[in-house]
Amino acid sequence: MDRRDFLASLGAATVASQVPLRAAGDPASAAASGRITLLHTNDTHSRIEPFGPGNGAISGKGGIARRATLVRQLRQQLGSVLLLDAGDTFQGTPYFNRYKGRLDYQLMRMVGYDAGTLGNHDFDNGVGMLIEAMEAMEQLKHPNPPFAFLNCNFDCKGAPALGKRIRPYMVRDFPGIRVGITGVGVAFTGLVSPRNHEGITWRDPYEALKPIVKQLREVEKVDLVVVLSHLGYNMNGSAPDDLQMPGRVAGIDAIIGGHSHTFLETPTKVAQARGETLIFQVGFGGVNLGRLDFAVARGAVKAASGASMPVLG
Repeated sequence: MDRRDFLASLGAATVASQVPLRAAGDPASAAASGRITLLHTNDTHSRIEPFGPGNGAISGKGGIARRATLVRQLRQQLGSVLLLDAGDTFQGTPYFNRYKGRLDYQLMRMVGYDAGTLGNHDFDNGVGMLIEAMEAMEQLKHPNPPFAFLNCNFDCKGAPALGKRIRPYMVRDFPGIRVGITGVGVAFTGLVSPRNHEGITWRDPYEALKPIVKQLREVEKVDLVVVLSHLGYNMNGSAPDDLQMPGRVAGIDAIIGGHSHTFLETPTKVAQARGETLIFQVGFGGVNLGRLDFAVARGAVKAASGASMPVLG
């Protein structure tokens, strides 16, 4: 199937949701005051079609057209929804070899992603090609706005054309809840050739996050702080990771992770000064869609849960 056929297929595919949906008129709906649902992916790696036979447990799963339909169903039912991605959109199939990431970002815009962060593989063709893919998404004629790229630990002073497309954080308002979102990326050393991240310097993600979370809490007055992390779930002390983050950076409610391709069925809950941080990651290749639900009252999380939803035909 060629690029044009894939763009057209997003409006036509159907998939049954595996998660009970709450009706928009239900008092327990995410559209009610102080509720938000975060839908998320990570490490999709240019996997635009479903996995074919011979791929074990993930055979027949995934596909961006199916994901688009599932996201649309959930948005219609839940109302207050954010769709987020934790990086490594690029690399892994001939679609990346042919379209250099342009198709991936265009399709993500059509699906309705609100924000994403950058992984190491998103630099595989260098900064210039990454910018070209971003421009292709921005120039696409589609009613959905371009999604925001979020990162606070890449210093892009030496790559201003990329720097102007990356924001340290964003804030979104929904009925009864204000959400702040930021992002962090893994160190380039050993993962990205120096020429492919020319002009960009990596900084310690914990130290970069502290002033951003403080800004979100104290100045932006958000009720919920979300980090899109491409650090990995558990690096066993060898590098910064998601499991260590709540103990190193106070005030984070949710960490949506990537990089390690970790399959979690439900989020890991880690105690921190403000209560709990939910850490979630749903494998790779778009075979699952993550879901996190939060209820907030008077600026504090009162209830939170999550589940991994398989993307099936």
